[in-house]
Amino acid sequence: MSNFEKPAKPGSTPDQPLPGKMIDKLGSWAIRAQQYPIFSQTWFRYRARSFALPIGVLGFILVVLSLLIANDSSAQAETVKPYSMFCAIFIAIAINLLFGRWLATLVKKRQWQQKKETAGIAVALLFGLAISFGLVNSADHFLDKKVKKTSPETRQKIDNLVKSDEVKVGLIITDEEQRKSHLFNYVFWFILLSWWGGALDFRAYLRQSKVMEEALLQEQLEQYKTERNQAQMRLSVLASQVEPHFLFNTLSGVRAAMLSDPARGVAIIDHLVDYLRSTIPQMRSDGNLVLTTVRNQFDSVNAYLNVIHTRIPRLSFSVTCPPELEACAVPPLMLISLVENAVKHGIELKKGPVEIHVTASSFEAQHGVQLCLSVADNGVGFGASSSGSGIGLSNIRERLRQLYGSDASLDLSMREQGGIEARILLPLSVLDDNLLH
Repeated sequence: MSNFEKPAKPGSTPDQPLPGKMIDKLGSWAIRAQQYPIFSQTWFRYRARSFALPIGVLGFILVVLSLLIANDSSAQAETVKPYSMFCAIFIAIAINLLFGRWLATLVKKRQWQQKKETAGIAVALLFGLAISFGLVNSADHFLDKKVKKTSPETRQKIDNLVKSDEVKVGLIITDEEQRKSHLFNYVFWFILLSWWGGALDFRAYLRQSKVMEEALLQEQLEQYKTERNQAQMRLSVLASQVEPHFLFNTLSGVRAAMLSDPARGVAIIDHLVDYLRSTIPQMRSDGNLVLTTVRNQFDSVNAYLNVIHTRIPRLSFSVTCPPELEACAVPPLMLISLVENAVKHGIELKKGPVEIHVTASSFEAQHGVQLCLSVADNGVGFGASSSGSGIGLSNIRERLRQLYGSDASLDLSMREQGGIEARILLPLSVLDDNLLH
């Protein structure tokens, strides 16, 4: 005989969750409602449909009881018919299941703050509970009023019988027992209506809100990490754009100077060491350095321009920063990128004396005090074949947007005496020393 095993039936694998499409197709309305935020409109539609069958069964049972009571020929004429009570109970339960939850969806739809929304949903559920409990209580009192009261003579005989030592056969309900019965009735209906009226849904809503808030915070954290990684990537790209052009030209200048003027070659190396000492920490690839100080940036710019001056003696420059602005926070490599842009696309392309002025200043703006970092040159300006966009001005603008939103900008303008002035505007803030590590 063959030893081949019989193939398993599709979907018969034990202890495996059903596919989501199968749950949507075969699941009840209550299960479908669980797939949506509690007290949302879609959740309420599915939840209301899940109550349709229980409400229909309850109505059918009450109708059958009413028919049985109406056809009971043995009942006395003065027997109270509880039709009104049945109707009130049916309406109360329907309101209890639907009305409070419907009000809660209206509160949810307004998208209030979390605390206000939670309080509003709680009030909506309690309001629905109060209406349904009031209807049940009114039906109970209505029935009690219709019941024929015991006469005073009969009540006196019952009291004497209770106090006597004679053997009692039968059931005697005293006023105290009746009060206890009413109290038990109130407690029973309150617990039952609270359960049906959305107490468990409200508890699930609180748990869901907490989980969704944590998920939202986690999503925001991941988004922040992604944006920071993108900013660090742009920073690395910016660093790679600054390094090769400058270093290759500088090293070529050192090689030429060593053959003709060794003292000049030594000066170039000294300035290059100062430049690398101030800029290498800003070119880290680990993403630890997000901000640096204005003083650090100006030290890098001063060292850089000293190196350029040894290679282009016709260049004159000034680097000016007020002492009160030296500790202000700025993103790394932005200023040196603008200076490198001015040299590459403005100064090197112009014949004759050239100059660059780098300054820092502050001024009052509508949304607070602004820090202005300016790089002005008298180079060829926008008339050259390249406007300087190739070195990453778009990256600078993108980094400013990610760090400061609409509060920071990079502006380029033509100068009256020729050349271009590039200005970085950003909110003025003093850098905490802990952020440098």
